[in-house]
Amino acid sequence: MAFTLPPARMLLRDKHRWLKRRLGFLEGTWRELLSWPLGFLVLAVLGWALLLIRLEDERRDIERFALKESATLAQAYADHLARSIDAIDQVALFVKFAWNAAGNTLSLENMRQEGLFPASELVLVSVVDKEGRPLTSTQPIDRSVNVADRDHFKAHLERKDDSLFISEPVVGRLSGKTVIQFSRKLTDRAGSFNGVVVVSVSPEYFALSFEAGPLTVDDMLAAVGTEGTIRVSRIGKAVESPGFHVLRQMPAVKSHSGSIKLNGSWFTDNRVRFVSWNAVPGQPDMLAVVGRDEYDQLLPYEEARASSIRLAVLATLIAAVITAYATVSAARLAHIRHHARTVNDAYRLATETASDAFYILEAIDDADGNIVDFETVDCNERGAQLVGRERADLLGLRVSAMYAPRHFKPAMVTFLRAMQDGVYEDDYEVPKGSVIHARWAHRRLVRSGRSLAVTVRDITQTKQHIDELERRGHEDALTALHNRHWLHGFLPRALEESGRQDEMMALLYIDIDGFKAVNDTMGHAAGDELLRIAASRLKSIIRPQDKAVRLGGDEFLIMMQRLRHDTEAAQVAQRVVELFSEKFKLSQGVHAVGVSVGVSLFPKDGADAKTLLQNADVAMYSAKQSGKGQFRFYDPAFYDDLRSRLRTERMLREAVESDQFVIHYQPRVDVETGRVCGLEALVRWNHPEEGLMEPLRFIHIAEETGLIHSLGRTAIEKVCAQLASWAEANQKCVPVSINVSPRQFQEGSVKRVLEASLNRHHVLPEMVEIEVTENSMMGETEDISQEMDALQTLGVKLLVDDFGTGYSSLSQLQRLDMDGLKIDRAFTSELGRSKEGEILFTAIVTMAHALGMRVVAEGVETLEQARILKRLGCDEIQGYYVSRPVPANEVPPLIERRIRLAA
Repeated sequence: MAFTLPPARMLLRDKHRWLKRRLGFLEGTWRELLSWPLGFLVLAVLGWALLLIRLEDERRDIERFALKESATLAQAYADHLARSIDAIDQVALFVKFAWNAAGNTLSLENMRQEGLFPASELVLVSVVDKEGRPLTSTQPIDRSVNVADRDHFKAHLERKDDSLFISEPVVGRLSGKTVIQFSRKLTDRAGSFNGVVVVSVSPEYFALSFEAGPLTVDDMLAAVGTEGTIRVSRIGKAVESPGFHVLRQMPAVKSHSGSIKLNGSWFTDNRVRFVSWNAVPGQPDMLAVVGRDEYDQLLPYEEARASSIRLAVLATLIAAVITAYATVSAARLAHIRHHARTVNDAYRLATETASDAFYILEAIDDADGNIVDFETVDCNERGAQLVGRERADLLGLRVSAMYAPRHFKPAMVTFLRAMQDGVYEDDYEVPKGSVIHARWAHRRLVRSGRSLAVTVRDITQTKQHIDELERRGHEDALTALHNRHWLHGFLPRALEESGRQDEMMALLYIDIDGFKAVNDTMGHAAGDELLRIAASRLKSIIRPQDKAVRLGGDEFLIMMQRLRHDTEAAQVAQRVVELFSEKFKLSQGVHAVGVSVGVSLFPKDGADAKTLLQNADVAMYSAKQSGKGQFRFYDPAFYDDLRSRLRTERMLREAVESDQFVIHYQPRVDVETGRVCGLEALVRWNHPEEGLMEPLRFIHIAEETGLIHSLGRTAIEKVCAQLASWAEANQKCVPVSINVSPRQFQEGSVKRVLEASLNRHHVLPEMVEIEVTENSMMGETEDISQEMDALQTLGVKLLVDDFGTGYSSLSQLQRLDMDGLKIDRAFTSELGRSKEGEILFTAIVTMAHALGMRVVAEGVETLEQARILKRLGCDEIQGYYVSRPVPANEVPPLIERRIRLAA
């Protein structure tokens, strides 16, 4: 019974194996890897601890300094208060003395005006009698005021001595302002109470008169009684109103001076302050208090602390990044070492089992430090086999001892180049007698310090296979000639060589005439057989240095090199024409074809492969155009004509797409009446650059390219639209004849296109006539007859155009039942010149009338011709004598004209 692990244990086992595969390279390196993060943590904790301890010490030092500074300010403020109180007391004593000296008749207001007292807005001096009524003051007094109930009056009334009394802040009855009252008792000569001298001082006097540079906007000053009553207080420069003080209460103090840090609960603005107090000299019941704002005192420290912490954080992050980088680098180094061990083991295994030969060669220097030889310090078994030695015999052997003298020198050139460049790699043909037992070898040399790592692979079979593939890729499978791919690779090199040697070359472009008929009638097998015979004939006439190429299909090329004169190319071209004029004996019978050959010469007709091939092709096309079965040299004039034709074809396509065509109309006149009885629609190309172009310049191209179908539909559509326009304008209309191409007629769509256009524009069929050339009636008579019958059934008349220039027979005319006959201008031009011309014309007219057709004479240019035609019985005339073709807007006036033919 097999033992199976539980699924959970199997999962753990697989995970363990996965981790071992992924992290196996870390075995033995854990301590090295962990030392970096552990060291970072220890240094980070230690550094932060030292930083925080230092910052805390700095804070305590600053707080101690703040308490010390506030104590100094409290002492200064106490001295200031003592001086201020003494000055006020001196004022009171002065008034008391002056009052007694003046016999109780002193005027304080006059004394103030003399400048004997401080400014009245801060200090008010007054004298009250023993009843409490004011007697005199530094400002006008109200006699109804009485101060007998004031604390200072009662105090002096009860006191036995004459000491200074200082009140709490009160609202003065004379000044109406908050003041602190300083007072002295007045006595008469008997020593009895006789009134009070009162000096009322604004609290601002004690707060604002003290200036200390270190004080900030949040620092506090206060004068406090020992019983805790706050006489005056100030925050920054603002003196607080009576009854409202930033210091809620003065803490109980047992000494005349001291310092303490008070938290925000002691203050109405909830700010922490360093508070110091000091007894006012000479005033044991009054304390001077100074509070320094903690935030202001610690602001430089906090900024420095924040900066230190930011720097510490940055340093920690940098240290963390360095630690991470060092840890990753250590892990990578461990992985590299592990990988190097693995690679080394794999290398030894791979080199011993690989098909490539491998060698380590160490450089050997001469006395001047130049490398003169190499020594084999390592190799694999395949390397030993490749040179026919045992591995043990090969180790320590010098290259000079391995190679024959004639092979050692080129080998050293390769080795030294690899030492110089660092890498050298190539495929080379092993010379006969070499130490390497191979025909072709691939070698790669890589420098490593003073050594070379050399890899050699026997590629003989691969090279032979590639050569065979290259041969097949450059050879036509059917004819065994060179193919187009080979030509594109060989021709540029041949031209370059001919250019260097100043030699002439020729390209003979060969196209078999009639090859398609062989394929169509005898099948592709016969066509392939003909091509093989053609290739054999071409190879039989070329010189050893010439090349025959099959370009594809039935096109071949002969490349002739090292020509002395172009007549050599002409002779070979003529020979090709003659060879192909001989019939080909095929398996299925004998068949005759021909060839058209085009010749281009280097450097006369082109300096590059593309140009020469193109010009040879153009010359071949010229040969075909000239009747086939011949050769032509490249003619730039023909090429220019061809390019012009191709340009016209391209522009004609654009013209059809963008509707650049207009219709002009040439009238036909009834010979008897002289009236216009019909119009012929003539297409004109409104060329954007050359203006109006007549059909002779483009109709044949339209026929050859198939554009005639689109052009014919356009003409029918424009004529029908114009007839509808004339009818809508209530202008007189006559039937319009439209020329139809033989290709349109053979396509069998004329009736369908014409009927659709007539219906679309609501034009009657009898307003349209179709002109058909004689060539249109050649071919399948039944098909042509059906198309013409359909048009006549529709109500459209049919006219034979340019009669006498084609190959129509009288039987065809009779069978097709045409409505009219237009005699070509060649017959009209003979009238008046010879009697035979009139006889021939009379015969045609007689024949047409016998078949029931009206006769129209084209090309009438003189009055004499018109009169002869009338005499011969012609029905209608058309030509420049009547009118040139005109635009549609000039037609209505023409219809109204009358041509007089009488003598």
